Amino acid sequence: SSGGFILRRGRNLVLRQCETDRVEGDGIYLTGVAGSLLENNKIGAASGKAADCIQYAYENKDRNISSDAVIRGNLLLQSPESASRKGGLVCVMTKGYLVEYNFIGGKNFSFGSSGDDAVVRSNVMRDGRMQGYSFGYAVSDQKAHERHHVYDNLIENNMRGICLTGFADEGKALRKDMNIHDNVISDCRIGFLADRPWTGSFRRNVFVKCSEDILLRGCGCSTSGDIGENYRNDGSFLNVTPPEIRVGPGGSVSVSSGMWTSQPDEIRIQWRDGGIDIPGANRPSIAVKGGVELSCVLLARKKQNWMLAIAETAYDDFTPRAWEEGKLPWRRRYLRF
Repeated sequence: SSGGFILRRGRNLVLRQCETDRVEGDGIYLTGVAGSLLENNKIGAASGKAADCIQYAYENKDRNISSDAVIRGNLLLQSPESASRKGGLVCVMTKGYLVEYNFIGGKNFSFGSSGDDAVVRSNVMRDGRMQGYSFGYAVSDQKAHERHHVYDNLIENNMRGICLTGFADEGKALRKDMNIHDNVISDCRIGFLADRPWTGSFRRNVFVKCSEDILLRGCGCSTSGDIGENYRNDGSFLNVTPPEIRVGPGGSVSVSSGMWTSQPDEIRIQWRDGGIDIPGANRPSIAVKGGVELSCVLLARKKQNWMLAIAETAYDDFTPRAWEEGKLPWRRRYLRF
């Protein structure tokens, strides 16, 4: 057909376990939707030149801003072979969106994320390679945006892995409070690029076989944020079996060391609440109280190579379709207490 699901100015929308295939336009197109859950859908590669798998569109009017979106467990099957000249997922001027446990294929890009208050975690974003500027994840329009928390993602086979960029008003498009950490950025020409003014931090990310790890240029060289504690890997030292989270009696939680391609020279442990490091929580076990969303990252080193792994446990009340169909390589990573 000429288009898939087209949803305009609605409220409290749930679109679950749907499929599109051989659709010329966007697989799912939303504009002005307040409250949406897109869960466990399978969206085939778009065949139209200007089509994305999923697009939250702005249409140049504030009444078309979407808000409070959850996008999880989906298979977005954009690919380099598609006739489209766009990508997998687009959130334009969106306010408040959680994107997790998705497989997001790309062509010109994987995920164009140009909104505010975004949490983007545990997604695979890959194959944005059509142009020299193509990317896996980017805040990339001409407007200012703020508060992106991007962590625990695998971003691979893109021209640029993560970008803070744009296409006009270079000095004005501030990217404020960007918190980007614990991502594996693999096989990209440039791992992280910033050419707009930005604040926040870029830390504890691992670059695997990237031609250039970090490129700051123009206004992107000036930031009040922190850029450091990022690591390299030549591809010879990888995580084979993820660490396991185990919940014991009395609120105790522990983590295993996982398995690696060879015995690590050292392993560092960091427990987190809502993706934010818990100060001093660096041991294999932790006592947990209520009101916590717990996760754990392990950073391992073999000689000069570093690799990270996010601890896992079994899915319970929600299982991502992307995992069931073999496109997502990990299980549940975030435990609420």
